[in-house]
Amino acid sequence: MRLRTILIFIIGLAFLIAAVFFASDDILSPYVPFKEAKTSAGTYVQIIGKLDKSVPVTHREGEFTFTAIDRDGTSLRVLHRGTKPQNFEHTDQVVMLGRYKTDGDIFEADKVLVKCPSKYRRQE
Repeated sequence: MRLRTILIFIIGLAFLIAAVFFASDDILSPYVPFKEAKTSAGTYVQIIGKLDKSVPVTHREGEFTFTAIDRDGTSLRVLHRGTKPQNFEHTDQVVMLGRYKTDGDIFEADKVLVKCPSKYRRQE
């Protein structure tokens, strides 16, 4: 019985290590500005920025592009292959996870998350 418990524990630990290893891009990717993403092209990073509302969002089948401004004030076009998040045009902040692509001078985001702090503020 004790040997079975130890074996189950070791298998569970192996699965946990594998899960952390495969999810490490999302977990361990640092928040960086666009300039740093450009200098380390191809590296998976997270960028926090604001939607540049003066530039229209472009929609094509299965993808959309927009311009974002990072915390340093640098703007860059962002491509996301997937659906546009709800309330995208009304968001205060956008978190983009992906890689900078030198061909096309664009940030290719695997994930686009919207943050709308006013939604979570307490009503007084």
